[in-house]
Amino acid sequence: MATAPPQALVRQQKETWQAYFDATRLLLDELDRRVNQDAGISLADFGVLARLADADEWGVRMSELADSTVSSRSRMSHAVDRLETLGLVERRACPTDRRGSYASLTEAGRDKLAEAQPGHADTVLRYLFNQLSSEEVDGLLGSMTTIKTSLQQLPGASAQAGELDSAR
Repeated sequence: MATAPPQALVRQQKETWQAYFDATRLLLDELDRRVNQDAGISLADFGVLARLADADEWGVRMSELADSTVSSRSRMSHAVDRLETLGLVERRACPTDRRGSYASLTEAGRDKLAEAQPGHADTVLRYLFNQLSSEEVDGLLGSMTTIKTSLQQLPGASAQAGELDSAR
């Protein structure tokens, strides 16, 4: 059975894709540089700490943490191991599921996050939101939500998260 040849992007699509790709990489690189400069952590570490900061006293199940940070479970396990070694995160067994565990912030983790948050917010505001009108922000939110939802519907989306991380 013959397969259809791949479709080519038209000029406007190519330009839009390249602008999106370049802007995203530049913004992520700047955010990584800034949180490293301010708090000595990576942007990926900041993302984990920020997700844990919103958790209840138990923390977040490791599987949920991986899903919420668009990361594979093994990548998240390694990240939490590293953050635990630094004293920023602690892990505890789930009382109802022996295979499950929770991760939560330590006081040192909260302090580290507090060091990184002002620079992170400043960078996001300066290079993203201050560049856009309120209407453009609304449009961006709608577009990104649609794209995210579409990608989350892919078979094995959680398993593919690690591949997305390495492509950044």
